[in-house]
Amino acid sequence: MTETAHNAVLIQEFDGVRSFFDVAALQTRLIGCFIAAGRPDSSYMAEDIALAVEYTLRHAPRPEPVFGRGELDAAVIRTLEDTGFPDIARLFRQGGSESVIEVAATKPELAQLLRKYLACPEDRFEAVIDAVVAAAGKLDIASASPHLYLELARHFGRRALETAPQACLPTPGVTLTQAEIINLLPEKAATLCRAGVLRINGITPLFARIHFFFMMNRFAKVFQLRAPVTELEIEPLLYVAGAELEAARSAIEKRIAAPQPLPVILALPDMFDFITEYAGGTANGADKLAAELAEALVSGLNCELYKLAIG
Repeated sequence: MTETAHNAVLIQEFDGVRSFFDVAALQTRLIGCFIAAGRPDSSYMAEDIALAVEYTLRHAPRPEPVFGRGELDAAVIRTLEDTGFPDIARLFRQGGSESVIEVAATKPELAQLLRKYLACPEDRFEAVIDAVVAAAGKLDIASASPHLYLELARHFGRRALETAPQACLPTPGVTLTQAEIINLLPEKAATLCRAGVLRINGITPLFARIHFFFMMNRFAKVFQLRAPVTELEIEPLLYVAGAELEAARSAIEKRIAAPQPLPVILALPDMFDFITEYAGGTANGADKLAAELAEALVSGLNCELYKLAIG
């Protein structure tokens, strides 16, 4: 998945090598810690914690967004402790992200595990699970840690301390579930949700943000598009859809009544699938068209986009 974001964070390892902060890798490690601690039902919080840490690092008052590995780990541990997960923080500090619990490499078991963490559309989810099961079979893996399966799923999904930095996180006075959000949306935006085109994550106090998932293939089916689709045909529809995203954002902001606008994240998890299936392109070399289509959708938002993820 291609992520576009301003103020990219760099992590400097203990040997001096620098790399971009990988929020998905941190989320995976945290999921492993939750499962290892015997708290799989709370592992959905891993995404919020990882995003909260990323937001904190991006808004830390320093000239360059470069942080040591120790600073990153300290920020994660502090966030876990401050949000009521001292046992998870202890495991994370000890490097215990690899769960001692193993999951059988069967389709029902893996589907139950991965459904919580994959943002791919439903018609692609089955293919990803099948690919993970097939890969496990080829490697003669009967059971393994959840971490391994998550990394395999993301792979196939792409293809078919010191003082911890601190920042003021955007925390609203209320939380909202997905169902509550749909109920407060304008009718057209709610219709996109019910049609499976748009998904909006619930709002939690840990890292309050508006997180949109926009499914391009489902969008094409709902609007009865036929391949090959031209830019002149699809872009006007995306401009209209972008206006509905803004209407949804405004309704959520009004309901939350936060003192400052919430960060907005937009994920287009099947953009390259759409380009292959509907636009006559290929996954390789489709970055320019993907960026243009995403820009048409984003142009409807009357706010600065915190993060855009194109998959």
